[in-house]
Amino acid sequence: MPYSRSPPDVEILIVIAMLTMGGVIALAIGTSIAAAQRESGSNARPPTAAPADRNHLAASLLFNLLLAGGSVPEQALRAIRGLGLVTPVIGSIDIRNWGERFAQMASHEQRMWLLEAAVRLLADRRTPVPLRQYTALLDLSFALGFQTDALAKLRQQYGFEYIDHAKDARPREADSAGGATPLFVRQPADVTELLRILQIDGPASRQTIIAGYRKLAALHHPDRVFGEPAEVQSAAAARFIEITRAYEALLAIFPE
Repeated sequence: MPYSRSPPDVEILIVIAMLTMGGVIALAIGTSIAAAQRESGSNARPPTAAPADRNHLAASLLFNLLLAGGSVPEQALRAIRGLGLVTPVIGSIDIRNWGERFAQMASHEQRMWLLEAAVRLLADRRTPVPLRQYTALLDLSFALGFQTDALAKLRQQYGFEYIDHAKDARPREADSAGGATPLFVRQPADVTELLRILQIDGPASRQTIIAGYRKLAALHHPDRVFGEPAEVQSAAAARFIEITRAYEALLAIFPE
């Protein structure tokens, strides 16, 4: 049979059809790859990851510290903005964990600034600082690498009252001794009794005092019984105050 060549128009139509089908297939493959990449990327990123920004950490720490004292969010934000921290904040954070993150990226001066800013915000209160807020301040101080004697010096400078479950509230006049008098010290105490309260046997040093206090504070921290019946919370608060009073008194006796 003699070979018959297809008309030129038919050949052009066949080429166009092949190109169109190839484009459709390539588009489908590209769309599938992009969708897989998006799904993989979304699974790799934590949805609530906080940016590693020092000002963001500082603002969130101060925000949560104020909330622990009963401030409403809007009031807390205004106070933080007054310090020049214009950055988003996150609530319900672990103050110790975030404080340690801040300390890792901050100089000593920047850590001291944050602790002083926290004390200034508490000193602006017109009512005594609740125990929950004071313990949050202690957590922040420890996380920043300071001890409570650093807080004592700042309280001497700014002054603030706080709830003392043993005696309702501590008056400012109790610090008339001046200097870096620990927050809970009211009169000379027996060192042996103070060490017994912290369950320290044998020779005492500043290091053993700090270690003993942190162990007991972790066991009797008011946050551990938050939401429990009032009598349980009161007992935990009384024990926490007792060990904190002994700890701060011993820090004054065993300086650096």
